[in-house]
Amino acid sequence: MSESLPIVFAAYPLLLSGAALIWLICLGGQDKLTWAVLVLACGSIMAFAFLAGSWAFTSYFLRYVFLGLFAVVSMFLYFRTGCGNSHGRPRGSGITVLRAAIFLLFSVLNVLAIASHYPSGKTLDLDFPLGSGTYYVLQGGASAVTNPFHTLSGDKKAVDIVKLNRFGNRADGIAPRALGGYEIYGETVHSPCRGRIDRVRDGRPDNPPGHPDTERSEGNYIVLKCAEADVFMAHLKRGSIKVAPGEVVTAGQPLAEIGNSGNSLEPHLHISGTENGREIGLRFNGRTLSINSVIRRGEVVPN
Repeated sequence: MSESLPIVFAAYPLLLSGAALIWLICLGGQDKLTWAVLVLACGSIMAFAFLAGSWAFTSYFLRYVFLGLFAVVSMFLYFRTGCGNSHGRPRGSGITVLRAAIFLLFSVLNVLAIASHYPSGKTLDLDFPLGSGTYYVLQGGASAVTNPFHTLSGDKKAVDIVKLNRFGNRADGIAPRALGGYEIYGETVHSPCRGRIDRVRDGRPDNPPGHPDTERSEGNYIVLKCAEADVFMAHLKRGSIKVAPGEVVTAGQPLAEIGNSGNSLEPHLHISGTENGREIGLRFNGRTLSINSVIRRGEVVPN
């Protein structure tokens, strides 16, 4: 089952976007009112796929391709429709209610996706812990819509980070079987602050992709004390941890490498923070990360 999850993650934003486009193309050319209602309903679906879909399983750039296609199709249909009710057909109230319900549902989901960038409660500002490439948030943000698995596990403010290749994918395909097929595997993790190493665990094996170790979920990890907060970095590569408990580290100092140990489907960096046992949000160079956030040379790219 877990081996098929990347295919599911890759498919759902494509299916949502494709369904919205097909629905609009098939029914949006009847008249101006139908066009307007459908653009709102289909646009809300398209917006949700754009905001909350896991695009890095195919290509991050596809989210803009679908958005552009939607805009082109919408304008094309607008100019080809008439002003009246096409063919004199009455508009069923049930269909209108359905379209309105879809618009309202996805509008709420879109608001939650946008709100994920603005967490409530205390946050900790950190340096971005990875190098000079292009990185992508696979899961994160202060909302179950953008951070579902962490929310279910009680770690609702954690962030999962991968690295993008030049095609906007986080790997050589949807689900490579080799760890080396994932861009982030073996990348150096740097200290996100000046602090003290509180705890480490090493020695757990790196799992083959799609085969998580559910019994030892954290895998290899480091807990770094940053001021009053504990920063937890997990799923590190076996044998790569370069620090020991009690050691004082500086911001930017190499700590370990990205692996696939513990309850992890594929190589990524899991990072979260707590203070006095309570979870806190994380900000990197002043920005809160959510799904589809892109970080280049340590800075969040507006998207």
